[in-house]
Order: sequence, then structure tokens, then C-alpha cells
Amino acid sequence: MQDIDFVIFWVDGSDPAWLAERAKWTGSHDDGLHDASPIRSRDWRNLHYWFRSVERFAPWVRRIHLVTWGHLPAWLDTSAPRLRVVNHRDFIPAEYLPTFNSLTIGLNLHRIEGLAEQFVVFNDDMFLTRPCRPDHFFRRGLPRDMARLCVVQPSSIGHIIYNDLELLNAKWRAREVLRRHAGKWLSPRYGAANLLKTASLMVWSFFPGIFDHHLPQPYLRRQWQRAWEEWGGQLDATCRHRLRSLTGISDYLVRYDMLCRGEFAPIGLGDGRLVTLADDTLETICRDIERQRWRLVCLNDSERIADFDAASRRLREAFERILPQKSSYER
Repeated sequence: MQDIDFVIFWVDGSDPAWLAERAKWTGSHDDGLHDASPIRSRDWRNLHYWFRSVERFAPWVRRIHLVTWGHLPAWLDTSAPRLRVVNHRDFIPAEYLPTFNSLTIGLNLHRIEGLAEQFVVFNDDMFLTRPCRPDHFFRRGLPRDMARLCVVQPSSIGHIIYNDLELLNAKWRAREVLRRHAGKWLSPRYGAANLLKTASLMVWSFFPGIFDHHLPQPYLRRQWQRAWEEWGGQLDATCRHRLRSLTGISDYLVRYDMLCRGEFAPIGLGDGRLVTLADDTLETICRDIERQRWRLVCLNDSERIADFDAASRRLREAFERILPQKSSYER
């Protein structure tokens, strides 16, 4: 088995130093289009369960790269043998720093020193809740993924995805990609509903959108290097924005290019789920975690939470039920 690393982003949205530095760039105005919303960075105080889940459910991982602005949880044991703390300045070129642009952080991951050729990217709201084998993420040296057409919904992130698609459609012809890699784009592993959605959009000669599953994403390091060779000017322009901009390009482009090349192995994603934390969904989500209903889950934050402290406490109780033992990453 080839080495596989995990990369996880984490930010402490309550750190006064981080808030002060960010305020220099955001000012008092927040139009909701940048990464400045407190919802995007508030800490649910459950990161230690992420480390517990990796140690218990994916013990085969070679190394964890924790990407951070500079702050660290007080409980984290930075001497843990398989942990590497990666500060932005350790891998992001100096001309892009300081950055509060999530696009910049994502687009430069391949520059992390010592990163394995095979790696999986996590946001800090993505958790394992059942055992995962290496072949859940990679098969015969290729990332496992689901290629499905979709229609992009209008939104701020949707606007950025349109920018990605503009570059993608200039390089690839959708009908040619689907013809050449039909066995991967129309794999029965995806299930009838997903195949029907792709089939209904195959009439278009271009990519109207590619479904984003919002779950841990496997990659090959060379796929990022190739993207910079192909679109270096556009990626550089994105990274020079200190905040996320509607003119930016996202790291979704790397994945889209991977799918167009057929450089992946098909997998159904029925054992993963994106859920939104809100007052009317919290209890169901917590029960699903306790029952380990999903192998992979992304816990999307929202403003529809009246008592955040109580909600955070209830979510931690759910994780405690399945992950009560400290990991080697905790003091």
C-alpha cells in the first residue's frame, strides 16, 4: 500500500490575534461574499473528536498535516509522531501572505513539504464515524470519486464555481469526456438517481456543473502541480486577494480536471452525507452519529441555531458516545 496522508484545515475563529489581523483586511463591512462571516470560522470545540476518529477508524494514515494560521488547540500534543502542524507561511508563497482567503489556502496545498503523493483533504467539519479502509479513498493508485453532472445554483460560491467551469469548458468538451470515459462517468456504482441526473444533462455540449459531494476529497499531488502549469496566471491572481473574491478560482478546478481526465476510480457515496446543523436538525444528526449511520459526514454550520453553546455541547456528547478514548494526539 502506498502512503496516504490526511490534510485538515482548522481556524480558531475566537482568537483575538487572528480577529485583529483579519479586521485589517475586512474592515467593518461584510457583504457575506467573503470568508469573513463568523459562521465560517466559529469553533464547535469538537476537533479532538476528529483526531480520535482518524486514529480509530483510519489507523493506516501515514501523517496528518494540520493547516493553521498559527493558533493551536490547548489540548493538542504537537509531539505526536504522525502529526505535522503546518503554518500558512510554511507552504504559501510570501507574496500571498497574510491571507484570509480560503481559496488561496486550498490552491497551494501541493506545496506542503513532505506531503505524500496520495492525500485526502478534510475541512474541520468532516468526520469519520465508521472504519474506513485505504481503498475507500484510493484504488490502484487513483483517487476514488463520483463524476456526475449537475446545474450550479446561484450563490457567492456558485459564482466562483462558474469561474472554474469557464476554464474547464475552455479546455474540455463535455461530450468527448463522457464518451472517452463513459465507464467512469456512468458507473453503476453511483446508483440510478445519480445516473439519471447525468443523463438528463448530457444534451449540453459543455459542462453545466459537476456535482460537489462536500466530503473528504482524495487527490494526487501531481494533479495540483499540473493545474498550476495549466492555469498558473488565473490561480496566481486568485491568491493575491487577501479575502475570497467573486473573481476567484477554487480548488474544485483541480478535481474537475481530474474527473475530465478519467484519472479516478468510481465509487458510490451512499455511506457519506452532508447535513446542516440547525435547531430542527440537531437531534437527528446527533442520533445518526451515535448510531454511526454514516461512514463519512460533513456537519455544515448555519445561522439557524438559537443557543450555540447548548448545540455544541449536544454534538460533543454524540461524538463522546462513539469516541470516548483519548487519542495519541491529545495531551
